[in-house]
Amino acid sequence: MDTNSLRPGVTAVTPTRRLAHWLRARHDDACLAQGLEVWPTPDIITWADLLRRMFEADRLEGRRPGRWLPESAARLVWERIAERDPATVTLVAPDLVGRAAYESWRRMHAYCIPFSALDDEPGAEADAYARWARQYAAWLSEHGWLDPSQTTKAEHPGSAGTEITFVGFDAMTPAQEAFVAQLVVTGARVTIAAPTASAGAVGWVEYPDREAELDAAARWAAARLDGQPAARLAIVVPGLGLERDQVRRTIERVLVPGAMLAGGSAPESRGFEIAAARSLAERPLIAAALDVLSACTGRADQASSSRLLRSAFLGSAASESEARANLDAYLRREEETYLGLARLARLAGERGCPEFAGLLQRALAVIEAWPRSAVPSRWSQLWFELLTAVGWPGEGLDGNEHQARLRWRELLAEFGACDDFVGALGPGDAAALARDLASGTMFEPQESRVQLLVIDPETCAGMRFDGIWVCGMEAARWPGPASPDPFLPRSWQQLRSMPAATAEIAAADARRLLERLCSSAEEVVLSVPQFEDEAPLLPSALLRDLPKGMPPARWPHPAPAQAVLLARPPMERIVDGEMPRIGEGAASRGGVKLIELQSACPFRAQAELRLGARPLEEVELGIDASGRGEFAHAVLARIWRQLGGQDALRRLDECARRALVREAIDAELASARRVNSPVRLHLLDLESAWLAARILELLDADLARGDFSLEAIEQQWSVAIGGLTLDLRIDRVDRLENGELAVLDYKTGGDADAGAWLGERPRLPQLPLYVEAVGAVRVSAVAFGRVRTGETAYRGLARDAGSFAGLTSPGARGWPKEFASWDEMLLVWRRRLIALAAEHVAGDSRLAPDPSQACRYCHLHALCRIRESDVVGEPLDGGDE
Repeated sequence: MDTNSLRPGVTAVTPTRRLAHWLRARHDDACLAQGLEVWPTPDIITWADLLRRMFEADRLEGRRPGRWLPESAARLVWERIAERDPATVTLVAPDLVGRAAYESWRRMHAYCIPFSALDDEPGAEADAYARWARQYAAWLSEHGWLDPSQTTKAEHPGSAGTEITFVGFDAMTPAQEAFVAQLVVTGARVTIAAPTASAGAVGWVEYPDREAELDAAARWAAARLDGQPAARLAIVVPGLGLERDQVRRTIERVLVPGAMLAGGSAPESRGFEIAAARSLAERPLIAAALDVLSACTGRADQASSSRLLRSAFLGSAASESEARANLDAYLRREEETYLGLARLARLAGERGCPEFAGLLQRALAVIEAWPRSAVPSRWSQLWFELLTAVGWPGEGLDGNEHQARLRWRELLAEFGACDDFVGALGPGDAAALARDLASGTMFEPQESRVQLLVIDPETCAGMRFDGIWVCGMEAARWPGPASPDPFLPRSWQQLRSMPAATAEIAAADARRLLERLCSSAEEVVLSVPQFEDEAPLLPSALLRDLPKGMPPARWPHPAPAQAVLLARPPMERIVDGEMPRIGEGAASRGGVKLIELQSACPFRAQAELRLGARPLEEVELGIDASGRGEFAHAVLARIWRQLGGQDALRRLDECARRALVREAIDAELASARRVNSPVRLHLLDLESAWLAARILELLDADLARGDFSLEAIEQQWSVAIGGLTLDLRIDRVDRLENGELAVLDYKTGGDADAGAWLGERPRLPQLPLYVEAVGAVRVSAVAFGRVRTGETAYRGLARDAGSFAGLTSPGARGWPKEFASWDEMLLVWRRRLIALAAEHVAGDSRLAPDPSQACRYCHLHALCRIRESDVVGEPLDGGDE
């Protein structure tokens, strides 16, 4: 469309808000190019805005009764209708079914399918939809609401003299065509802008996979912009909404190299723009508002408290950022899962966050005056008061955040339209509905002035560019498969040529879409990936009549990493892998963990135990791996202290043993059960049932052993080794029938086996260290007590087969080949422990000798920068981080 035609008095109507933004920006550019300093703002609106505008005009003139129902409220009503229907009782997410049915309602009106047709379609889906549609229509009539889908049937859609131009409509629906015809009848001057065709070059090329295809498209754009900075380009990606993050990462490697060199993606890059709307709830500003509502209408847990503390959109966030971060770290380490706003406010005041404490106190005062239940419109008012009390939205909002704030205010106003159907709600239910509305509301701020737009094929209708690259032209997508609406009559879908109703309609729509793309720029490149996850892909049949060309010129500059490497100054290589030596008599932190970390990674041992570098704890809904181990240790210690020895265990029958285990578990969980939510209580029940079964299995293993007595349970020991004095807590020491000792360590992980004690740098050196503490001459067996589904047992090594049944002894199968005898093994263990302790005392802080294992569960990569060293031959995958 010629932007000069956007003159005063003409209303331009577009199918999408993105096209309206694009036309407005192009009009502004044209005015600036003419040297204008001021000009009238063109009247550019979407189809939905046109319907709303004409409804309001008709209502003011008395031609139209009723109230306008926002789409967000209409969607919510449909969700509630579906949830309350007996047919959806067995469904996991009936609200999603209701949301899909609402889209069918909109399509039914857009393609003029009569209500009577619903009764002729067989099937449970059609029956349910017909029932819901009639309930919805009756509700609209009863309460005087007008659904946006029904506005095309207005008797007076316009007035004489109105001039309207429709831009970017590839094909109008029957309802749109009828509405435009009514506009003409009432005297409006209507123009349907035809797309301006270009006779540019069109060709298609192939690339190995989708990532290579996107990389080539980005380099093509970089090359074009390098020579023509003012060129307007587009990279068209089918299914962009689902692949948004992957597309951004790939394109940023070329166009925003700083993001790659910094190790992460730029949240809102200004080098290009991705035109794929996200839900309003995903915008950080609105997510912060929803977090406030959730925390104030439910129980503030660690996760919600952490988000509030880290939010940049609450009052005094900048001035208290460091103190709030420290409080967040404290809560992750020390506090229970659910602490409440009042306790959080008290802790904030005690730990250097007086402004945050004041915000919470004001929020609590607002909440105290809330009613037990209210209609949505009342909750909207109360939430504005609450958000103001906590200083939301903060200061210094940018343009996109300001637009998001305005859309949030509109959404809360739309929420008030649900009073008639939803009725009175409690605060928690009302907040959950608001989050649902925000999650279902797509929001796209007005575009920034960038030269490269990444967009999907449907949204770019009506736009013109200097160059277009269309990705993903494989046969499975062009044309896409038939996907008829499951709720609407198939015969009517075919009769009305509803998109994707049949394979033939899908093919015709794809052909028309491709023709429009090929005529929207002077240069058009179509690309096809050859493989996807090792599966071969075929070019679309629509490319049959188009020439296959050579890949276009790529950006001539090297990749950012290569550029940095080539421009590096000559440097002298110095490996600084030592910290200051630990002074004689200095306290040693860490105990067993010191030797374990030093064995795996000297740098991590020095960083954690001497510099205090620790990752932030992660909030877990249930019991995490570390907590599971501590829980098992505590229960087993309680059981054996109560028993006192094997003889007492043998005197118990199976029922008594089960009761003993259950009492011990209940005693250890007593405090946790007092402060947790119903969900967490259920998880604790599952955890306790699992642990009870495992402990009974381990007690059975103790019953099958030879006679033993208890020497020590969870006792403190001290050992001096390699210049260090370490404090240890040993899980259990048994005195065997021959008078010697067995040292036991409980493990719930899957890596507890004798192999963990082998090698110059043993993976789990606890038991060798415990042997040193107890006295090597007194010990004749070491074992892990494994507490694990399907693997609960004692696994370890013994001096001889008779001292501890089930353990491996010298000469038996499974005995470590590097040791000829038990005594030799103890001597080698001592030498290795001394060497590791001496390393730590000397300040050895080299990077991990075996990164594939040591780095898998470490969160200090940013500190040690191991990815930038030559210790690893390939990038770390992060393992189970």
